[in-house]
Amino acid sequence: MSSPFEPHHGLCELVSELPSSSPSHSASSMTSRKPKKPPPITPKRFTRFFTPRSSVHGSSHSNSLGNSGRQLRDITRTAVNRPNGLHKTTPRKTVNFADIAADKQMRTPQVNSRKRKAPYLSPESSPVQSSPSKRSKFVTPQPITVLEDEPALEQPFVFPEAIRRLKSLGSTSRMLQRSFGGILGVGRGFHRDHCSSWEEQTSNFYSGPDDCHQLPQGAPPFSTAGCNSNSLVAIGDEDGWVHLLDASDDATSDFTRAHLSFRPHTNAVMDMQFSSDDAYLATGSGDQTAQIIDVRTQQCVSVLSKHRSSVKQVRFQPSEDKIVATSSRDGTVQIWDLRCKGGLDNIHQLWGVDAPYVGIIRTLTAAHADNSFVSPNGASTTTAKIPKELLGKSEALSRRNEISVTALSFLPTGREHLLLTASDASTCVKVWDIRARYSRRGPAIPISTTRQPESHNRHRHFAINSLTLSGDAARLYALSKDNTVYAYSTSHLILGVAPELSVSTSASHRYASIGKEGLGPMYGFRHRNFHAGSFYVKAALRKASGDQPELLAVGSTDGCPVVFPTDERFLRHEPSRDEGADELPQFPARPSLSRNSSSTSRFPNLLEDQIPIYEHGTPLVRGHDAEVGSVSFAKSGTLVSISDDFSVRRWKEGPQARELRSGGEADGRRWRSGWAIVSEGFDDDDK
Repeated sequence: MSSPFEPHHGLCELVSELPSSSPSHSASSMTSRKPKKPPPITPKRFTRFFTPRSSVHGSSHSNSLGNSGRQLRDITRTAVNRPNGLHKTTPRKTVNFADIAADKQMRTPQVNSRKRKAPYLSPESSPVQSSPSKRSKFVTPQPITVLEDEPALEQPFVFPEAIRRLKSLGSTSRMLQRSFGGILGVGRGFHRDHCSSWEEQTSNFYSGPDDCHQLPQGAPPFSTAGCNSNSLVAIGDEDGWVHLLDASDDATSDFTRAHLSFRPHTNAVMDMQFSSDDAYLATGSGDQTAQIIDVRTQQCVSVLSKHRSSVKQVRFQPSEDKIVATSSRDGTVQIWDLRCKGGLDNIHQLWGVDAPYVGIIRTLTAAHADNSFVSPNGASTTTAKIPKELLGKSEALSRRNEISVTALSFLPTGREHLLLTASDASTCVKVWDIRARYSRRGPAIPISTTRQPESHNRHRHFAINSLTLSGDAARLYALSKDNTVYAYSTSHLILGVAPELSVSTSASHRYASIGKEGLGPMYGFRHRNFHAGSFYVKAALRKASGDQPELLAVGSTDGCPVVFPTDERFLRHEPSRDEGADELPQFPARPSLSRNSSSTSRFPNLLEDQIPIYEHGTPLVRGHDAEVGSVSFAKSGTLVSISDDFSVRRWKEGPQARELRSGGEADGRRWRSGWAIVSEGFDDDDK
């Protein structure tokens, strides 16, 4: 049988070289130790094996195949394992260059490598740039800015965790913390945290069963005053009696029994004060007179009789006990010289002609009368400048001459010629110079008059029950009937040039200066247990001495005295814009009457105060069952309070107050006792 392949010399020579470089030969040579020789391939066998018959004879493909052809067909069948005979023809792996030359139309199929590209999502502001792969090599790249420091990345602000504050620290732990430089702050030259709290100064007051003195029924006490050199306290009642009690905290003293009792008046004793050496006692009574009593003999040595109504207060001049000032419900203030004998116009019907009357050196007529007149154009003036055609119109003048002068107070030594007065008509404090001469034909004009609180101007005016000076006379405390104790700065009572404030006593003044305007109160004290429901509620101050701090005590209609610490370091202070300025501390103003305040129900229409109001007072409870009127401090520092329940209480200081608060009612521990109320957890600080 003739061979279907024709020899091709060029191709045979090329293929003869293939076995030596074929991969199978290389792999077999690597795996066997003895290299195998390639099988001999002759051109005849090559062409017979690879050349198809159709390419030689040009006829149709023959169905008869040889043994080798059938094997090649079975091996090269691509769709042997495909089901149903559905297969896709793949191009031939063997290429015959003779067939390519004969059939130009045969082409190897190419796989389409073009892929659909997604749209380029670029902002409209982005510049048009060519593909990085097609970028020209001559394109100059943009300059890069080199930063010396790391760029500051904007990171979200992380709020630190809130600091959990501990409960109020006790004195021991606070001293330890301060020794390590702890909570220290400087405000107006003071350390705000000086290892103590304001409650530590007022929490130790207590009163036991032996600290109560019972007065006879039918004669409630009206006034009280303490001695300056000993622990005796004078109590004045409604029947005109004066009782001297020993208020020292000594165990040998018996407070339940009176040391001495005498009756200088036939009417109520409204006010009392001891002289600087305690040799004399000045009393003001509802019988329209005041008396100077020798304490050693209990005899009246001087009668001050000129008022036409009850004497509200009486005061000795600080540097000279021979000068006495009295105020009355008739609206006048009288200045008495105990060395001058009174004339016939001082005779009182109860004492007759032979009484030791005292002469008057100054009279302040209608001291707090409303002598202002508002003109049609809105200007305010005095009665001296009112036109004559308007003098007969009482509705335009609205004058009140007989306004009760309820409080008196002299400034201390050095300015003892200045007198402070207050009334039941307003919360104004007036300053007078007793050396000046005042006209008796009209209302006297003071040196200065303080402003009223802003809430009073917008609502209505309230009276002042008492005036009290601090130990250094830098602060003046005025107890107002709006249930507030207002604190004034004595340096701001007068604005402008005032020769009356001169310390020199050689200056003589024929007439007083025209009234100037002073400043209003700086701040105030208020407490939910403090109410001034009557004019008998008074205030008293204990001067700082030894280890005893300065305290202000007030009576209350609620039946318990309230004690306020006056140290301004305990008052909250917020730094002002100019912290280094030498000014008074700027206290944070807040509403004085809140919804929960007890004063709201009594005065519901009051507006918010424009000054800060502080409520860090300590009430002394369970000591009285009725209104507490006057209070006073003894020389030893104990507090004495009087009440309408006909009792006089002595409040001492000691650890027994803590035992009464925490001991309970078992075994009669609290029988006829009283104690100071403190905030919750205060007694647990040092446990």
